[in-house]
Amino acid sequence: MKTTKLLIMLVLLIGFSFAQNGEVDELYSKGLKAIQINDWDSAESIFLSILNINAVHAPTMIQLAKVNVRNGDMDKTKDFLRRAIEIDPENQEYRNQYDELNEVNKFMSQGARELDAGEFAHAFSSYNQVVKKYPYMTEAIYSLGVVKMREGDYDKAVEYFNKALVVNDKHENTQKALKSAAGTMYNAGMDFYRRRDYNNALDNFKKVVIIDNSLYQAHYQIGQVETRLKNIRAAVNAYSKAVEAKPDFYQGWYGLGLAKKTDGDDQGALIAFQKTIDNNPGYAKAYCAMGDIYYAKGKLDQAKSSCQQAIQVDGSYATPYITLAAINIDNKEYDQALANLELATSLDRKNSQAWFKIAHVHNILGNCIEAKSAARKSLDLDDKFGGAWLEMGIAEYCAETGNKTAALNALEKARGDRTWKTFAEYEIDKIRNPHRYQN
Repeated sequence: MKTTKLLIMLVLLIGFSFAQNGEVDELYSKGLKAIQINDWDSAESIFLSILNINAVHAPTMIQLAKVNVRNGDMDKTKDFLRRAIEIDPENQEYRNQYDELNEVNKFMSQGARELDAGEFAHAFSSYNQVVKKYPYMTEAIYSLGVVKMREGDYDKAVEYFNKALVVNDKHENTQKALKSAAGTMYNAGMDFYRRRDYNNALDNFKKVVIIDNSLYQAHYQIGQVETRLKNIRAAVNAYSKAVEAKPDFYQGWYGLGLAKKTDGDDQGALIAFQKTIDNNPGYAKAYCAMGDIYYAKGKLDQAKSSCQQAIQVDGSYATPYITLAAINIDNKEYDQALANLELATSLDRKNSQAWFKIAHVHNILGNCIEAKSAARKSLDLDDKFGGAWLEMGIAEYCAETGNKTAALNALEKARGDRTWKTFAEYEIDKIRNPHRYQN
């Protein structure tokens, strides 16, 4: 009877052992497949679960050593290799891997010393030796990027950092290094931008968004550069990406509005300016920009309302007074126009448009001396502004009572500005052929 019971227990134990081995083999195969598709997190989880079933499964420990090489945890790697060797001391392959690991540690330490000493070529060579042996060792690939960063080759550095993240997208050092590289490139872009080297600025900002497409400031700066390069469609695209990355970025919405306005998309511009105000109700420039669009469309009441809102949120902003003066001029409210323009120039003495409009109103009223003075102030600020030269010419001629030669000289300069060419030619013809304009 006892013999029968022992046999039954032995059969059960053997069956349990076979079942365990079958489960381990199946899990081990799954773990290897996970590594093949670079799903290292799943692989680690699978291999650890095997050790819960069979704590002395040496092949699993070898695979976990590989996982920890990839994770950069060399202490755990050594521990798993030691345990595998203790379980299977006759396995020369395990011993070779342990020796290789010591060699890797030597190269990593050597590379760190060479990097600190500024011996970049030697450091690169040391880290590269490691990558050749362990192409999945994130820390070594990352270290190659660090060497290139220290050499100032940011493009190559980013290339290696991206390779490291392909192997391990959670590698914190690499993530930090990429952010650092993006910051360096962004600052370089800003330096070029301040020096008006727009092509190099653009190149750096574009590299930043390749590293991290969510960096809205870089998209915004691309928009700024493209605007200055007169690539308006590209600017619209860049500003759109900036506000997509950060929907409450009111400067981005304002930049988008200006770009859309320049591109002829007034409705899109109005939407963007409204978004600006939604995110910053105190941003006077957006109200004023809306007022300018309404004014250009002949919607004077809406234009006036927008300008008044701009003044309400920022009474020190000169531009809305200029647009209000333009509305006054259209309504022949010349005294009110001059009052608004005087307010504008008191707030901003360097606004050539305000002085130009003052000259225009005084010319309408026949105040030639005052018109000439205001036109001169406008030209002192922008001597290529055709509108100011036009008003100067009209003031000089002063309805046939002034200096005809000086008037024609001024009008010829106005004629050189394409925007004002037609108006200038009309005034020139009035001076040269007055009989055509007699009633």
